[in-house]
Amino acid sequence: MQRLTGLERGQLYRVSHPSVFGLVIELALTTGAKLLVCGNRLPFYEITYELARRVGQQYDTILKERLFFSRAETCIQLVDFLSEMHADALPMLVTDILARFKDEDDGQVDELFFACQVELQRLSKETLVFLSTKTSPGLERLEHVLARITHQLDDNR
Repeated sequence: MQRLTGLERGQLYRVSHPSVFGLVIELALTTGAKLLVCGNRLPFYEITYELARRVGQQYDTILKERLFFSRAETCIQLVDFLSEMHADALPMLVTDILARFKDEDDGQVDELFFACQVELQRLSKETLVFLSTKTSPGLERLEHVLARITHQLDDNR
């Protein structure tokens, strides 16, 4: 994965699902991060074990002071979280961003996706914003749009 220090604000960065774990660990050990979890694929226990392996008992401090977790259960909640978030220097990772769109009414998908895009771009002006997604049947159109508005950071597509 590309080093975080060379990344610019104002861009949305896409990370493949297999690279999310490494990115979370890197952010935890360096800058910290806001993590907005949309799907069920973020391995919380494995993150804790890896941090403990690398830094010993300090992992507890890292979890309390450097990683801030939120969870969006619906698209509307995702848009609300993003619109209420204040941009600051702390990088943000939104995991499985398209997972919440899978259960949404087709009539609202485009409007909610556009609202997410607007909020993510607003936040990206002040902080690094990372997005992960995993291919899901029925969401190919949104995956295509996401690919067009983001920069891929790793080689695992």
